Amino acid sequence: MLVISLDDTSNPNLLPYGLTSSSPAITLSNSDLIKSQRGVAASSFFQEKLRQINAEYDRLISLAKHTDLVYNSHYNFIPKVGKIYHLYHTGSYYMLSMIDPHQWDKYTFVASYRYTSDSTWEMHNG
Repeated sequence: MLVISLDDTSNPNLLPYGLTSSSPAITLSNSDLIKSQRGVAASSFFQEKLRQINAEYDRLISLAKHTDLVYNSHYNFIPKVGKIYHLYHTGSYYMLSMIDPHQWDKYTFVASYRYTSDSTWEMHNG
């Protein structure tokens, strides 16, 4: 094992600094600038992650509200995963149906929903 003392000038190529005046100058980097650039990058990273978490939170809240609305509606069938159903308002309650809105105008059409494998109802836009 080779041990180098910083005071040992017998092998100048292994020293972390130059020994002659023609050696490259030792310059200290501006650590404040580096810290500030890294701080800005870290701040941007966390702000973007927070934005993503907030967007996911808003999506989950919306999904929960729509799922609750559909589960509290009236329907007389067992929904199948992946199928699209249509929610209508009768005037006094909500009703889930398999009948497309363009085929039936007896009640006010609210929205179409797809029943998912995790037992939630996702709004379907066409």
